[in-house]
Amino acid sequence: HLITMTTLGDYGEIFMGNPKNLERAGYKDKGGNIAYDPEFECTGGSSDPNDRQCPYETKESDAMGLETTGWDGRLMHLNMPSFRDPLCPRTLKYLFTKAKRPNDIRVRVLQQNMDVDDDCLETYCKMMAQLREETGGGDTSKGGPAGEDCPHRDQIFVHPISAKDAAGPTYARGLIGQDMHAAYAKNEISPQDFCMSTDSHMDFEPEWDEKMVNMWDQAKNEYAVLSTYVANIDQLGQNLNGVHEVPHLCMITFTSQVRTTATKCARNLVKPKLTNAVWGAGLSFSKCHAELKVPVDPHTPGIFDGEEFNRAARFFTYGYDVYTPNRVYVLHDYHGSQHNPKTSSWGHGKFGQEDLQNAYYRLNTMLDIPGGELDEQKALQLKRSRYGLGDRRTLDELIEFSGVDLRHKRATIDGKNRCGNIQWVPFIEHPKGANFIPTFDDTTEEPLDLPYDKSSVWYDPQIDGAGAGMISRDVIENEEAPKEKELRHAEEKAAHAVFKEEAKQLAGNSHHADEHKRLAAALEEDGAERGHKEVVSSAAAAALKAEQMEKEGVVVFPPLLRGSPQSALTTGKLFLSQKKHGIEHLPIQVKIAVILMIFGLCAAVITSGSGRGRRKKNSKKR
Repeated sequence: HLITMTTLGDYGEIFMGNPKNLERAGYKDKGGNIAYDPEFECTGGSSDPNDRQCPYETKESDAMGLETTGWDGRLMHLNMPSFRDPLCPRTLKYLFTKAKRPNDIRVRVLQQNMDVDDDCLETYCKMMAQLREETGGGDTSKGGPAGEDCPHRDQIFVHPISAKDAAGPTYARGLIGQDMHAAYAKNEISPQDFCMSTDSHMDFEPEWDEKMVNMWDQAKNEYAVLSTYVANIDQLGQNLNGVHEVPHLCMITFTSQVRTTATKCARNLVKPKLTNAVWGAGLSFSKCHAELKVPVDPHTPGIFDGEEFNRAARFFTYGYDVYTPNRVYVLHDYHGSQHNPKTSSWGHGKFGQEDLQNAYYRLNTMLDIPGGELDEQKALQLKRSRYGLGDRRTLDELIEFSGVDLRHKRATIDGKNRCGNIQWVPFIEHPKGANFIPTFDDTTEEPLDLPYDKSSVWYDPQIDGAGAGMISRDVIENEEAPKEKELRHAEEKAAHAVFKEEAKQLAGNSHHADEHKRLAAALEEDGAERGHKEVVSSAAAAALKAEQMEKEGVVVFPPLLRGSPQSALTTGKLFLSQKKHGIEHLPIQVKIAVILMIFGLCAAVITSGSGRGRRKKNSKKR
């Protein structure tokens, strides 16, 4: 599968970022556009054939008797959490009426509603009945066969819970993951089926289902996961900017957790592009063995920042690779979703202060972020559990590949921009193949497939058997120097205390809004050479807007997300900040008067104090 380069840009371009923005963020790269080189993913730029290592393509042994490409004989499963979303029924309508093979689609909706909210499935059925009446029936794209009450109703599975019991996106996606495992146990899902996770306010290009499968095939990687922050629905049917421009995730920032930021773009890509393990929850498309192997952690109620990179890390360590889609077939209704206050009110759900503290403890422990478990054995136990890391690649390999300095909470370990051409990280496949789904104890969530095989990064010859030439994973071997360990533990304890305090504030004051509902329009800034257009993620755009609002004395985000002052008072959706009421913001005349008044008070206190002292001395003399 060698690809011969002819001229720059033959396989697409990648926008690396605006030079000024990169410099501010700590990157040494000059930014601008570079040519996409698909071969680099296998060779790393080396011309030596011995250095060539490419991802694992689908083998006949993986395909379970099916073709290695396409989706004949396979189903497609859509996972869709919905929080009081009136656009959920319309999303069902669009995904079925615009699909090429609607009968092979299965949808799981985690519906979080109040009694006053419209039921997603029932409203969808009413929409389809109206469509059938308007068009006179016919095929599915016109409302379904005449006489059918509700087309595809038996392909939609709704898991309803009260909106009062909601606990954020990870909790909702985690419940869907549990439903998927239950369906897998009943042989209703095959690891070779296709799975897609998305939101409940989407639209789709015609024949989107087959187009997504064909695009996944282009990655030539059985472990590929297509993911990005999808475009807005106003781009439906358009070739953005005439160059098939697509959002490209490759950078993060640190809040109290890891947040995807500063989304870049790619143009005219001939195939999906390998990313540095940055994953977006708005769209995730893969074989179902990825969803079954790496389910979302439901033990993280209230988590918003941290969800995406945590799952990205778990995908990577299980051997999966995240790719930027080279075309847009699934789109997001940002305007329709973000203007509905109901859909962003999940922050007032059932989770409390202790739940949030435990959630941050889990996320920090999993990725070696300060503020997690200090006991190394306990941390290792959590990392090996059901919602922990995989055993095909190490966390150190993730840090090097992604460039994210998790252990010191820095966006970059070396200042290198990894948005461009990057090399695939080799790993040893599990002896039982790609379709192997690990099992765990239902109560303790500890692994049951023991002992570990020799290809596992968890393999320990002292525990799992004698493995000649294998390096022991015993933590004692990697023990730090006493002074270094003492210093690190002190830093982690301090960070842990800070996160606990932030968690308390968030639990009491939180108002969350869905990341993908805040995605602002692309911000444009001219580059040094020519007009480079940089697409800023929802997080970055919202932060810029918040900074402007803060100049007016209002903080948009709760303390945990934006570092607001502890004196911030909740007032429904916004937070009133005290920081604009300091002396530094007063007129100069008032400042002088205040300063003189303070000096006068101080002098009075000192005089009063010294007077009392003299009276005491005189009293003793008498």
